[in-house]
Amino acid sequence: MKSYVGPCNSSIWGSRSRQDKRDESILLQACQQISRTRTVPDEVKSLLVKTFEKNFVEAMKLVDQNRVKQVKFAPSGRVIWVVTGRKKDYQVVPQSMFCTCDDYYFRVMGRKKQLCYHLIAQHLAEALGLQSRSDLVDADYADFTTQWKPVVDSERT
Repeated sequence: MKSYVGPCNSSIWGSRSRQDKRDESILLQACQQISRTRTVPDEVKSLLVKTFEKNFVEAMKLVDQNRVKQVKFAPSGRVIWVVTGRKKDYQVVPQSMFCTCDDYYFRVMGRKKQLCYHLIAQHLAEALGLQSRSDLVDADYADFTTQWKPVVDSERT
């Protein structure tokens, strides 16, 4: 009998490493501090640069260019975060540290990187209060999220 190796028990897709958790913790703690003053103190910036290197710089560019958006749906209160990257819009789920970008899929999940810069940008924009905001109704949810749903080739199924 073949055993299934999937996200729950594969070494690549298994639990996050200590380093990943440490980096996430650094980002979350830094953002808590940033949210209190709505500024990035020099010592926090130095820590984020040391931890995330180029990804922090790229994330700050996205924040500065107002490319992080929070979309709220009513009356459910659902929130979707969208970060406009170099090629297209990506959905970011901050609570689970997930992004729909290829960098996340190939490098973060493959443990070559700790976080993609879209995730870092979302956290920083929220902490700084610099995200743009849109309000939609729940009836718009399915159409809005279609861009992140996989396309099924009906001829192959």
